[in-house]
Amino acid sequence: MSKIERFVIGKGLTRKVEGQEYEFTRKYLRLEVRLPEQFTEEGFKDAVTRAEYIIDNFLGQPEAAKIPDFNAEELMKHEWKGKKTGEGQYAKGSLSWGWDFKDKFSPDVIKALEKGPVQIDQYEFTLEATGNIVSTKKKKSSAR
Repeated sequence: MSKIERFVIGKGLTRKVEGQEYEFTRKYLRLEVRLPEQFTEEGFKDAVTRAEYIIDNFLGQPEAAKIPDFNAEELMKHEWKGKKTGEGQYAKGSLSWGWDFKDKFSPDVIKALEKGPVQIDQYEFTLEATGNIVSTKKKKSSAR
């Protein structure tokens, strides 16, 4: 059985310049995505979806950039897990650093995270490449 270690995806967009009969603008972006050592078919699909989202944002396609509506409080008030303390036991996590299994979140939250990281206030929420874990971390401040 062959194993996928990476894939390349590209998209282009050609638009007519407003007010010009024969003038067009063209954009093209190609991404190479490296997959983690262990991944599932669902993880592969998630990686493709995220790559398409990045490309569509670059190309300026508003319909692809739309993130589904979801309740942000579900992420902000979630009881996050921390490091493993024993078999099936985990320390308490926090918004600054925590994680939990994907099935602990509503489908709306997962759809939003499948499009890429979600930033709320000073926190970033991510659906990990495996597609099974949602994580949170506090963004580093850029104070100078």
